[in-house]
Amino acid sequence: MRALFLTLCSVLLLFACGSDEILEPAETEPNYFPDAVGNRWVYRNANGSKWSREITDGNDSQDRDYLTFTYNPSIAETEFDFLSPTSFRDSQNQIFFNVGEKIDRYIQTDLLTSVKDEFQGLNVNVSIEPTSFPELLFFQIPLISNSQWDAFNIKVNGNIMLQNLTLLQFPFEMHFNIKGEVISKGSIETPAGRFENAFQVIYHTKILQTVLSNEESTVRDQTIWFVPHVGIVKIEDERGVSELIEYKLK
Repeated sequence: MRALFLTLCSVLLLFACGSDEILEPAETEPNYFPDAVGNRWVYRNANGSKWSREITDGNDSQDRDYLTFTYNPSIAETEFDFLSPTSFRDSQNQIFFNVGEKIDRYIQTDLLTSVKDEFQGLNVNVSIEPTSFPELLFFQIPLISNSQWDAFNIKVNGNIMLQNLTLLQFPFEMHFNIKGEVISKGSIETPAGRFENAFQVIYHTKILQTVLSNEESTVRDQTIWFVPHVGIVKIEDERGVSELIEYKLK
């Protein structure tokens, strides 16, 4: 009986000690993509030119609430860059870009131009089969070094018609694929200052175009550096480098 009594006392003592234990709060991931309305970032290109991106009030699209990016100077209609969208949304530690309009514009410009070069002097029209464009998964928390994710993957079909004649109509297919790859985490120096814990992420873009059994591919890499509680501080691709020179966060 004495042994049983001592055992029960020991158990009660353990529970009593445990009740006074202070639980540490769960560690939250830092915000690498501040998305408050009014946030503004100013960048400088290698040639000295400046441009800015600001988050402004959004819009409803496909029953989803989007915020809008406003660029100064405005992005040229002919410029094709999946990673410079006009709208985006934040959902459960993920940033999605709305890129449907960019795909339409790419097909109606680049594809149409290449086909017109092949059939010079002829009237050329391009039609796209109705489709629901997925969003581009630009960013997700947590970022993990040496990891990858499928940011965007879609096939678009359509038809090319010459001289407005059905007999001179042939199909085309375009496959858009973007993969994000987290390379490393470290410090980075920019005109806006020196930052720690910056993640370097490469976006690998491949566009495969098939027309009349002829395949043509476009490959592009774009590297972006993210800093906690600041956002994007550096962008590098075949056009050069853009670095953050100043920013304002709400």
